[in-house]
Amino acid sequence: MAKYQTRQRKRFLEYLAEHADEQMTARQIAEALTTDNISISSVYRNLSTLEGEGLLKRSVREGTRDVFYQYIAAEECKGKLHLSCHICGKSIHLGEAEANQLLRSTLESTGFQIDKSGTILYGVCADCQK
Repeated sequence: MAKYQTRQRKRFLEYLAEHADEQMTARQIAEALTTDNISISSVYRNLSTLEGEGLLKRSVREGTRDVFYQYIAAEECKGKLHLSCHICGKSIHLGEAEANQLLRSTLESTGFQIDKSGTILYGVCADCQK
């Protein structure tokens, strides 16, 4: 993205920060921002740039071809390990103690150190298991 901050770019980033715990498609984002005069092509350009900067994660939900984006640069997301539901797309921040236990256990058993800042673990949330 350009180094200057346009009104539309500012609104785009605000929207992503307001929905940091959600995975959304580019079309969903564009539809939510139509009243702000932000086009789908602008959404795609900005998403591509943010992904390149490591500020969001892109994923494909099981059973669909849709690409979902999640903004991970929001303050409440920084340094968090994310859990994401395959079915509904809900995203949950794993608690610090639980995340550290998982990371420590993985390191001890495999010697592999996980970078939690960019990691999303996929599964099925409690609501979708019912």
